[in-house]
Amino acid sequence: MRCVLKGGAVTNNIGRGSYMRPRLAASIVGLIGLILLGNSGMFAQGFAGAITGTVTDTSGAVLPGTMVSVKHLETGLTRAVEADPSGNYSIPSLPVGEYELTAEKMGFRREVRRGINLVVAQEAVVNLTLQVGSVVQEVTVTEAAPSLA
Repeated sequence: MRCVLKGGAVTNNIGRGSYMRPRLAASIVGLIGLILLGNSGMFAQGFAGAITGTVTDTSGAVLPGTMVSVKHLETGLTRAVEADPSGNYSIPSLPVGEYELTAEKMGFRREVRRGINLVVAQEAVVNLTLQVGSVVQEVTVTEAAPSLA
C-alpha cells in the first residue's frame, strides 16, 4: 500500500499492520475450524457407548454366527450383529441408557440379559454362554454391566 504524506513523502509502511490483522485472524479461525472438523468423530463417540463380548457354549467353545441384538429400553432402538468366526461381537455407537441384550443361535436356548446400563463413553463387556436346548427355551439373566471407569 502506498501513501503520500504531507510534504510529498511517500511511504509503503502505513496500513500494513491493519491489513495483516484481519488476514491473520481469518487464518487462525480457519485453522481452528479444520481442527474441530477433523476431530468431529471423536466428539460424537464421546457421548455414546458400546457393548462387546464373546459368545460361547457351556464347554467354552466359541459360537460364531450367533445373532446378538440390543434394545435401548427408553427409545426402543434395536440393533443386531452376528458374532464373528471367533465368537466376538461388538455393537458400537449406542446412546447412553439401559439395554436388554438377546443372543440366539439355532440349537441353543435364547439368552436375554437385562439391566445393562451404559454411561458416556463406556464399553460394557458382556460375555454370553449359551446352553444347548430347543429354540423356544429362553434363559433370562438380570445383572448390571461392570463399570470400567
